[in-house]
Amino acid sequence: MQKIKSIIKKEFLQVFRDKAMVAIIFVMPILQLLILGHSISTDVKRIPLVVCDLDNTLTSRDLIRDFQYSGYFNIDYYEPDITRLSHYLDDGAATIALCIPSNFAKDLRRRTRPEIQLLVDGQDSNSSLIALGYANNIVQAFTKTILEQQIMQAALSGRHVYTVTSETRIWYNPNLLAKNYMVPGIIVLLLTIVSTILTAMGIVREKEIGTLEQLMVSPIKSHQLIIGKTVPFAILGLFEMGFAIAVAKLWYDIPIVGNLFILLSFAFVFIFTTLGLGIFVSTISRTQQQAMFMAWFIMVFAILMSGFLFPIENMPRFLQYLTYINPVRYFIVVVRELFLKGSGFDYLWPQGLVMTCFSILIITISASRFHKRIN
Repeated sequence: MQKIKSIIKKEFLQVFRDKAMVAIIFVMPILQLLILGHSISTDVKRIPLVVCDLDNTLTSRDLIRDFQYSGYFNIDYYEPDITRLSHYLDDGAATIALCIPSNFAKDLRRRTRPEIQLLVDGQDSNSSLIALGYANNIVQAFTKTILEQQIMQAALSGRHVYTVTSETRIWYNPNLLAKNYMVPGIIVLLLTIVSTILTAMGIVREKEIGTLEQLMVSPIKSHQLIIGKTVPFAILGLFEMGFAIAVAKLWYDIPIVGNLFILLSFAFVFIFTTLGLGIFVSTISRTQQQAMFMAWFIMVFAILMSGFLFPIENMPRFLQYLTYINPVRYFIVVVRELFLKGSGFDYLWPQGLVMTCFSILIITISASRFHKRIN
């Protein structure tokens, strides 16, 4: 036990003497949290809009006003010539063109199914679909208001008119804030990146400076060396996670509904997976640059196929099956469920069971390969 404590102490001293390591541990997570939390968002706002109002009535102007004050669109141009609308999309001056045909107000009053035209720049398909959804919602809300006014007039004239209304309730994220969904995922990324890179670079650094050979000839067993090398990075990784949770709560004001003890327990299980991955990377790398490259190469696939940015359900079927061997996928589910839904252990234990199996498998393979390298 004393040998392990000595290795842990030495590892902490080496980490804090290395300026690059200190930057990775403290500077990088702060920048990622403060920048990525605001920049990574599925919200689409201030969409440039060009309007062509061929009706030019009070009703058409009311519809345009709804677009203007929706908070999603900026009306940058008014174009009287419908044939010139395509130029705004071609030049990139506008993302959506709204054309209100003549007789729009008359058709509304006559209930003869009035129509409007929306031209959308589809280069960025995701943003275009979201913007089109915003526009359709505005038009539907506007026509609903007109219909309600007509119904009220019919009721006042003595006729009974009945309508069906729907009431929508959004659970867990009532304001549909993208940060509430993205920041918990960023916390998982920080824990994954920091613990994997630090472990890989910490062991490879021993090779570069020649101290690994000294440890090999010392009376230290391989499992003691592995424990002593990984425990400091596990502690630092959990510290980073605690700091990230505090930033999420205090800076971004994201609700943490679930039990933090359960979150810490799952993080403790997950971090063994990242530590094992770091050990594995160190066994196939000879320099810190190689270790950094290999760690990023592996983590890019793990991040993109975890459901952090893109829903797994939208991926091709064979890639969906491939995500089942990605441990990051399961921990992201755990963190988001605990942050927003407050799910308990009875709902999350399948994720924890899979992560435990991955941790045991990766640690076993990495430790075996590390043991062979030492021998």
